[in-house]
Amino acid sequence: MPRTPIWREIYDALRAEVVDGSFKAGDKLPTEKELSERFEVNRHTVRRALAELSLAGIIAVRRGSGAYVSEGVLDYKIGPRTRFSQNVAELGRTPSQRLMSADMVSADPRIAEKLAIKAGKPVVMIEQLGEADNTPVCASEHYFNGERFPDLAEVMTETKSVTAALRRYGVIDYVRAWTRIAAVAPSRTIARKLRQPDNAPVLRAEALNLDMAGQPIEYGVTYFAGQRAALMVDSDSYSKGGEAEAPRQVAATSVNGSGASRPTNSDHAAVAEAATGVAARKSAAVR
Repeated sequence: MPRTPIWREIYDALRAEVVDGSFKAGDKLPTEKELSERFEVNRHTVRRALAELSLAGIIAVRRGSGAYVSEGVLDYKIGPRTRFSQNVAELGRTPSQRLMSADMVSADPRIAEKLAIKAGKPVVMIEQLGEADNTPVCASEHYFNGERFPDLAEVMTETKSVTAALRRYGVIDYVRAWTRIAAVAPSRTIARKLRQPDNAPVLRAEALNLDMAGQPIEYGVTYFAGQRAALMVDSDSYSKGGEAEAPRQVAATSVNGSGASRPTNSDHAAVAEAATGVAARKSAAVR
């Protein structure tokens, strides 16, 4: 029977100390030098064990500061106004969003249908990586009407924020029309972005945002690391109406010529209601 790798023994020992409370959430781990002396191994071996603990979401390595025990699963709230930085900051974590790419592309039929434009029309595609305490939480793709926001890619390069970029175009506020949530296996690309094993599940959240006139403004797909995030649908704010209520989406003729209309608020409410149950089940499974 093959011998357990030394880095794995260190991984198991440190993980056990996190589980039994020897190291609590937010605690800083000993330095690589201290751990190498404790386990009588070289720093390369310790570094491998720490890297695997980080991949598992057990610790977060902060550049120039050291390794810390993760704060646990991030309860990410989804409601009419879903903003990554605000969500993470309200949980006492430090948010950051890295702009991975910003390009103008042609809308495929799926994206065109969501944005109520014709297939082949230009759309701005934004790819971001959302982090909490320098640990990846989600990888996202956002699509915007390229004719309405012609220079959005350049503006995003400057602002690094969707909300800040949209303000440049006079969009002061926008709201979530619907969110569809499912647990899926990640692609290798997504797994690498999230720094997690290929076989670890992710939560895929597909969503449509509307401007205050009810027009589609953004279609996005976000992949949340299943070991680090649980999605909580704020059903109260969807159902109570008032300031948090999403505007009624203006009906638009289907781009395929069938005359079908875009979803109304009743459809959005049904999706939100269904998503609430899905999110609860998936959150429980991920935990």
